[in-house]
Amino acid sequence: MVKLTGLLNEIPGVSATTDDHGIFGFEYVVNLTEACVAAHKSGRLIALNGHSFGANAAIMIATRLAQRNIEVDYLAAIDPAAQFALSVSLNVRRIYNPYQKVDPVGRGVVKPADGESEAHWNARAMIERRNQLHVRIDDDPLIHRNIIAAIKALTA
Repeated sequence: MVKLTGLLNEIPGVSATTDDHGIFGFEYVVNLTEACVAAHKSGRLIALNGHSFGANAAIMIATRLAQRNIEVDYLAAIDPAAQFALSVSLNVRRIYNPYQKVDPVGRGVVKPADGESEAHWNARAMIERRNQLHVRIDDDPLIHRNIIAAIKALTA
């Protein structure tokens, strides 16, 4: 994710950071949610990107922001851990979910919000199966291009 963060920071007007959460635990979700609230209050767009547990954390942050009626402009959940809830709240405008089925880890496919119509889900979500290892999928140049293009479209 560090490489992607560097590429995102080359886009004018973008300020991206990488938060290393370690191997387990989601304690940092509270602080990152508050950072998103502050960004929202200052008029910034909110885009969340994460890989593995970081993808699950991004989904958790989006859910917490929904509880505050704050919209998330973009969410990239790269091969999230399948053992956690993967339903994406309706406050997320666009979703990108590249995932893999090669490794026993990751393998997470995001799901629509409860009661969401198939048409609405299909309009906001791009789900993409990749034949890659979990530990390498976050550095895939095609995934980076897709995320960068989405962020550039938001900032245009």
